[in-house]
Amino acid sequence: MMRLLLPGAWVRVLRCLALFLLAGMAQAVSAQDRSGREVAIPVAVRYVATEANAPPGTCGCFWLQGGAVDAAVPLFRRLSAAVEVAGVTVSRVPASARGLSEITLLAGPRYAVPLRYGTLNAHALFGAVRGFDADFVAGPRRVDTSTNFAMALGGAFEVRLSRRLGLRVAEVDFLQTNLPNGAGDRQRSVRVGAGIVFHVPLPVAR
Repeated sequence: MMRLLLPGAWVRVLRCLALFLLAGMAQAVSAQDRSGREVAIPVAVRYVATEANAPPGTCGCFWLQGGAVDAAVPLFRRLSAAVEVAGVTVSRVPASARGLSEITLLAGPRYAVPLRYGTLNAHALFGAVRGFDADFVAGPRRVDTSTNFAMALGGAFEVRLSRRLGLRVAEVDFLQTNLPNGAGDRQRSVRVGAGIVFHVPLPVAR
């Protein structure tokens, strides 16, 4: 069982994600200078919904809904470095008097496959989840908040509408969060979403 991250670990996760993105941006700018071609960063704003299971010992599923923002910095040909922040919530969990809210910070590689009518992306993102406004079973006690490991494996289909604008038609992820629940401390969920993609050009050094 993974141990809960200490409060300072949340800051370390943010730093690691920031360094990951900055390293990718430096690589992209360098590649742009060598080739002379414009390099744009896709920034997506999307709606997300996560199907989650009811607490251990109860029946049924429920949906957490919210939004997400992600960006990807080109690294090499079809490979890019992606960073995502997402937040979802539900007012009441079945068989419970409490709700549940989650914020995830994830980063990892993304691979793009150009198709005739759009682009198919596959990604593997890793990072942390912050759960709050809920009851988490941490050993012999219950806590309102918890921070732990999270990952998302999935893909998306995008259609380019113009030079600067695109449509994330659909995104589907297998999402795992390791929040303490007194029964394995691991949640495996399906997350779906769709949204708008803005292609932001990187500045050219002169």
